[in-house]
Amino acid sequence: MRRITLALGVAVTLTALCVTMLGTAQSATPKYGKCKPTGKFGSHPLKETVKDDTLVVGYVTIAPRTWKGNTPASVNDGYNYCFAANIAYRAGLSKIELKKVDFAQLVTGRLKGFDIAMDDIYIKPEREAKIDFSIPYGASWTGISGRTDDPLTKDKLKDLKFAVTLGSVQQQWVENVLKANQKPNTYDDTVELFAALLAKQVDAVAIDMPVSLPAAAASGGAVKVFGQVKVGGQVGIVMEQGTPNRKAINAIVKEVNSNGTLHALEKKYYFSSYGGVDPNKLPYWG
Repeated sequence: MRRITLALGVAVTLTALCVTMLGTAQSATPKYGKCKPTGKFGSHPLKETVKDDTLVVGYVTIAPRTWKGNTPASVNDGYNYCFAANIAYRAGLSKIELKKVDFAQLVTGRLKGFDIAMDDIYIKPEREAKIDFSIPYGASWTGISGRTDDPLTKDKLKDLKFAVTLGSVQQQWVENVLKANQKPNTYDDTVELFAALLAKQVDAVAIDMPVSLPAAAASGGAVKVFGQVKVGGQVGIVMEQGTPNRKAINAIVKEVNSNGTLHALEKKYYFSSYGGVDPNKLPYWG
């Protein structure tokens, strides 16, 4: 009888030890590359995800300030990545998986297989009819970039050959508002726009300021943002239409905006990348 009691005691002790160790492992803070999330882990759980314990995040293009890395698997830093890390952390998910998405298909609701997508995507009524947006987390206008060896001026805008992202608000502006004399070249990847500019295939690039200013700063003086137009607006996180996660995502966006998390990320990843240019001081061309 004593041996049975002793054996049961050992078993109970080992079980308790295993439970304690498992609880400790589960409560350890997940690692999301170089990001350090704020808030409380699991404070805003999502109702469903594409993969267990993973936030699958759609992105349009890899860039040093937003998704820092050479491949989706190697990205471990950047404004968008650390923003996603804050979402995953609050959602109680320990991993992030990036998935490249086609911008034009994304904003028309033709893509699936992601939990959220984010890449400075403007909230527009025609898009809201086909996809779900979070509440806005920021806003941005459009920079007009050109080569420094062929300076741009406001009075020659209509005559320029533009490069724009396919399906973007900039494409709509060039074609329907500016009514440029030449049809713009459209691209799926923002890197291609500036490559076309440097190759003299186009005269100017029209794209969001957080993309245009860093690209100019990294060009070694070959590219400059000469002006800006009030094309753009508020940006939000994209989700599939009818997602049950919208309420939780909105709560997270509201929290990281109000507690200064997003402002700190903006200061860390964007301000130093603008090459000393204050976007608010660039001339408005429309």
